[in-house]
Amino acid sequence: MIDFKINSQPDDESCGPTCLHAIYQYYGLDISYEEVANQVESFLSGGTIAPMLGKHALQLGFKVTLYVNNLQLYDPTWFNSDGSSNTDVLREMLMQQMRYKRNQYLARGTHAALDFLTLGGAIYFRCLTAEILKEYFARQIPILAGLSSTYLYNCSRELFNKEGKSRSDPIRGRPCGHFVVLCGYNQKHRLVVVADPYKKNPVSGDNYYTVSIHRLINAIMLGVVTRDGNLLIIQPKYA
Repeated sequence: MIDFKINSQPDDESCGPTCLHAIYQYYGLDISYEEVANQVESFLSGGTIAPMLGKHALQLGFKVTLYVNNLQLYDPTWFNSDGSSNTDVLREMLMQQMRYKRNQYLARGTHAALDFLTLGGAIYFRCLTAEILKEYFARQIPILAGLSSTYLYNCSRELFNKEGKSRSDPIRGRPCGHFVVLCGYNQKHRLVVVADPYKKNPVSGDNYYTVSIHRLINAIMLGVVTRDGNLLIIQPKYA
C-alpha cells in the first residue's frame, strides 16, 4: 500500500482539485489547495473532468497519462492494438468529430482533451484490469480515478440546487460522478485501497477504505454516464 494522505473536500464539487492537491503533496510539491482549486479549469455548472486536472499537472511539469473508456468522446478505432494513440491522428479525429457533434459538454471535453494532448499528455484506450492498477502500485504511483459515486457507494441518485449542493432523491435525482485516489491492492482478497476526499461517504465514513476490485471497475466504467470513466496517472518525469 502506498503511504498516501488526502484531505476532505470543502464542498460537493471540489473532489477533483482535492485529489489533485493530494497527489501533488505526495510528490512533495509546495502548492496550496486554494491555488489548485483556483487554477484548475471547471464547468460553469461546477465540477471538472480528468483532462482538465491533467492539464494542470502537465503545466507544472509532470508526466501525465490518461486511460479513457468514454465511447461518447473516443472511438476505439482511433487507437492502436495496445491501446496507445498517435497524437496527431487522435487530434485530427477529435477535431473532425466536433464538426458533427455539437453537444456542449462533448465540446468542452474535446477541447480539454486537445489541450491535454498539446501540453504533452498521453491518452490510452485499454481494457481496465487489476493488472493496470498493480503495475502502477508496484512503482508507488497513486492513481486518480473518475468514477460513478452512485454505484461505488450503492446509494441514491442526487439532486443539485443552484448553489451546487446536493441531496438524495431516488426519483428526481441523477447519478453522480466523483474523483478518488487509488493507492494499493490486496491480492489475496482482491481489494483496492481508496483514498476518498468525501469523508461522509456511506462506505466507511472515513477518507480511507477498501473496495472489491470488481465493484471498483464497474464504478469506473459507469462513470462514463457523468463524463468520467477514466484513470489519470500523474508522476514526475523521471519516474
